[in-house]
Amino acid sequence: TPPPTFMNHMLDATRRFATATLALADVKETARHLGVTLNDIVLATAAGALRSLQLRYDGAADAPLIAGVPVSVDTSPTRVMGNEFTYMTPSLPVHVADPLERVRLTATATTIAKENHRLLGPTLLPSWLSYLPPATTPRIFRQQARRMESSMVMNLTVSNVPGPRERGCVHGATVSEIYSVGPIVAGSGMNITVWSYVDQLSISVLTDDRTVDDPHEATDALLAAFAEIRSAAGLSETLTPVANALPLAV
Repeated sequence: TPPPTFMNHMLDATRRFATATLALADVKETARHLGVTLNDIVLATAAGALRSLQLRYDGAADAPLIAGVPVSVDTSPTRVMGNEFTYMTPSLPVHVADPLERVRLTATATTIAKENHRLLGPTLLPSWLSYLPPATTPRIFRQQARRMESSMVMNLTVSNVPGPRERGCVHGATVSEIYSVGPIVAGSGMNITVWSYVDQLSISVLTDDRTVDDPHEATDALLAAFAEIRSAAGLSETLTPVANALPLAV
């Protein structure tokens, strides 16, 4: 059961958005150096950032958080519409101060979550939804959105999406960056969505109006947590600038 945090409350109607960018080469170098996956580094970075935010807003970070990580169950190139996905739920070791130990525990938690996902099968949760009568489904979900108990599966959503390796164009205009906005779900006031695109890792944070004073606190914490991992690993904590990225908000 996820512990209560500053993120977990009844949501208000406001949505706040912030972005940040990392050089994809920095993230890949860190993953190779530590012998983990790029996704492990993303989740460990999120754990470090959330630890910092918990210490600020909750005054403590005493227990692992539970992340909901969307996993696609239909990667067919012939699919032309819709999404088919389920969730893995790895724990995030926000209670651990040492950044390298957080990386190690995150990699272990991700391995366990993948095995749980494999054992349950990707269609279990969607198949449960098929038993809901269509006429009453909207009312049921509205009722759940007003109950804090509906957030007790996970503390927040953390998504890592592999994007295009070549720069795209729209009507002749070059797409310099991709930022994807994932939804915040009932009882969970933060979503972290990461897209890789060409040479960059683009980070988006969506919150409501109650979770943090400014969503840039979350993106700043993510950049600081990644630099902390690199420094602890003996790599340069000076992050490579991304030429096409928007400047950071000031």
